[in-house]
Amino acid sequence: MLQKAILGLRCTVRTVHLRSLRFLWGLSVDVKENPGDRMQAWQIHSYNGLEDLRLSNVRVPVITNPTDVLVKIEAASVNPIDVAMTDGYGNTLLNVMRKTKSLTSGPWGQLQELDLPLTLGRDFAGVVVSKGYDVGDRFKLGEEVWGVVPIEQQGCHANYVVVNSSLVNPRPPKLSYIEAASILYAGLTAWSALWITGGLCYKTTMATRLNRRVLVMGGSGGVGTLAIQLLKAWDMHVISTCSSDAVEMLQNLGADTVIDYKQDDADADIFSEGPYDIILDCANQGPEYVRMKGYPHNTYIALNSPLLKNVDHHGLIVGMAQNLGDLLKFNIPKEGNKSCVKWGFFMPSQTGINVLQEFVENEKITPVVQQVYPFQDLPQAYERLKQGHLRGKLVIDMR
Repeated sequence: MLQKAILGLRCTVRTVHLRSLRFLWGLSVDVKENPGDRMQAWQIHSYNGLEDLRLSNVRVPVITNPTDVLVKIEAASVNPIDVAMTDGYGNTLLNVMRKTKSLTSGPWGQLQELDLPLTLGRDFAGVVVSKGYDVGDRFKLGEEVWGVVPIEQQGCHANYVVVNSSLVNPRPPKLSYIEAASILYAGLTAWSALWITGGLCYKTTMATRLNRRVLVMGGSGGVGTLAIQLLKAWDMHVISTCSSDAVEMLQNLGADTVIDYKQDDADADIFSEGPYDIILDCANQGPEYVRMKGYPHNTYIALNSPLLKNVDHHGLIVGMAQNLGDLLKFNIPKEGNKSCVKWGFFMPSQTGINVLQEFVENEKITPVVQQVYPFQDLPQAYERLKQGHLRGKLVIDMR
């Protein structure tokens, strides 16, 4: 009987409705509103850069996991990973992750984890309109939330997104939907780079934090502004570099010392403020640059890891071997230099979201938004981000 019912469904696999899913697989879904079958999403259909970014009329994603929520997007930010992925950055490893997930996510998983067309966008603010049964009372239908989407999944530069409820939290009441959309991707990148990669989770106690000095290179961008605020919330001594027009902004964010890198004596000032427990490079200068300058430090953390690029260029096995070689190359002890090089990554983590949530609610983190674009002008935001030299985040208003 079940087989006949399945064969009798007059819809393609990609147009399965929530009711069909509930009938076939016992998936219980609570629904606030029926968005219909179609929505708008900014997508790429090939890896030809920004010229292939198109506003498409696509099917609304459906909940296929009992812990998922369907969120109506009100705002989303634009991040460097979005622009990079339009050129195919990370596609080889991300496809492996998609295929692996499809094997473990039930009979409908492989239908959602397609490579192209690809919707970009990693962090958002919105409203819960549907939820899987196992979400329970954690979210109410109609509740305002903020969250992140793992990079291997279809993103949130669309009217709706499906995401695991563990990566969603109630939106802090102190934040507008625009402000909330600007924080989580950059904030989780800074949190994981410092707390996990940098080892602050185990290296510090309350008594030693005030004595720890951290240099944030390029503190005026999205990750930099949040890294400064996180470090100050952890009672660290923060030194940051930026250009002259951003000095006052970083001082207002709490940086103890701000150095204009364009000044003639900038290198001497950076050197004299050390030694640093951590150098967090938000300016993509690279470990060779730091060693050439001779900035005294224990740990250097880069955010432009070659991991995905190596796999793209050399394949999975050779690429991973190349990654290991790159890491060893920079961590061979040299006379008079025992510092180490590490790579920081965006980490979609419920723990990290909770940390950022607490700091926002305690007013230890405030959003820095440079510009807001309407949904139809999203490509302009991508172009602006590609130019660099941002002062905070670019946000897309979806209302």
